[in-house]
Amino acid sequence: MRVILAFSIAAILIGASTGCGPGKTSQGDGRTEAERQQDLRDSTFGGMTEALDRARDVEQLQRDRRGQLDEALESSAGP
Repeated sequence: MRVILAFSIAAILIGASTGCGPGKTSQGDGRTEAERQQDLRDSTFGGMTEALDRARDVEQLQRDRRGQLDEALESSAGP
């Protein structure tokens, strides 16, 4: 029984020690940001990233429109 317990603990410790450390994605793999984004779009999260991109575009359009309206209000208020 002690032998089985000792081997089990040894296996757990070996497994835990080999699984620790920085993964491949956290190390510099030499890929550009565009390549990483393309990989993300090709993954199962592609639909979500496209939705976020569209939301960012809509938000930018709203900011631009608000800026135009602010400028129009400032110029029409005049002295």
